[in-house]
Amino acid sequence: MTGPARTATELALCAAEQAAIPVLVFAADAKLAWANLQAQEWFGLSLRTLQRTDLRQASPRGARLLDFVEQAAAHRRTVVALGEELGAGEVSDLHARWSEELETVTLSILPHCDTGPQASQAAALGFGRMLAHELKNPLASVRGAAQLIARETDLEAAGELARVIVQDVDRITRLADHWSGVGDIQLGAASSVNLNRLAINAIESITRANPAAADIIEERFDPSLPDAQGDADLLHQTVVNLLQNALDAMPDRDGASITVSTRFDAGPRSRTGDVATPLLLSVTDNGEGIPASLGSGIFTPFVTTKPAGEGLGLAFSARIMALHDGQLDYESMPGRTVFNLRLPILKGEVK
Repeated sequence: MTGPARTATELALCAAEQAAIPVLVFAADAKLAWANLQAQEWFGLSLRTLQRTDLRQASPRGARLLDFVEQAAAHRRTVVALGEELGAGEVSDLHARWSEELETVTLSILPHCDTGPQASQAAALGFGRMLAHELKNPLASVRGAAQLIARETDLEAAGELARVIVQDVDRITRLADHWSGVGDIQLGAASSVNLNRLAINAIESITRANPAAADIIEERFDPSLPDAQGDADLLHQTVVNLLQNALDAMPDRDGASITVSTRFDAGPRSRTGDVATPLLLSVTDNGEGIPASLGSGIFTPFVTTKPAGEGLGLAFSARIMALHDGQLDYESMPGRTVFNLRLPILKGEVK
């Protein structure tokens, strides 16, 4: 069969067969349906053998690939991971694409590139979608305040809500400015930042957009904590992201709780080890937890545990912390997940 008589599926498989990268197609239950010649050579196994093999048991890299395939199938969405370590010093970019029409996941394994034009393209990957994502939370806060004004008869209270709207609109504008032109996050003017006040402002933003959240958020602050230094707007958005993730992780049941705490922790240092990061802001929830299979991949753009999520909030937050010589880490198990935001002390201040 040739030319127009060939089906679109046949043409797609023909193109994939000739691709210079490994391409595998999985059914909705994550069972391998097809693999091109490059994929067979990559595994060192024939298609027939691959179809009979449990990839999770066959090798660590096979198990890692299945983690992404299962996530894409379960959430019926595309999952992308950049710079994924697959063992033996091998680093690849993974693209698992869900097809609603065929109910399959097509997994492409691409060579990872740290330098040159591809690296600059990767840095700007999803720029527009990430910007839109980061503007959602302050816009929700603005909308909530506007709704309150519409119901408010007290002119003095209405004036305070109007001030909140102006503040959040200004924050949106500054966030957009951070991203304009280069497709990557840029720090604005640095200022003294109190983590307790940072947490309070973020909680207020979240509860304006979702008033019910106030009933499950508990505050535990260290009043003697010294100030940090940084871009207050970006740090604010980072804490809002952590709070929103915690809310999204809450099961629909009684007893849901989120704790926002601050304290001094002298041990950890920045990722490079050059800077101490003793100022700690933690967001703890009692949700279902993060699958262990995702690991540090949750800080990769487009990797998410949310069915309707974009997987951008944590990638944004991790980037912000790196720019502040800080770090973002987490620990998780069913019923308890903690995200830790760690920052250096403002220069000149001593605990």
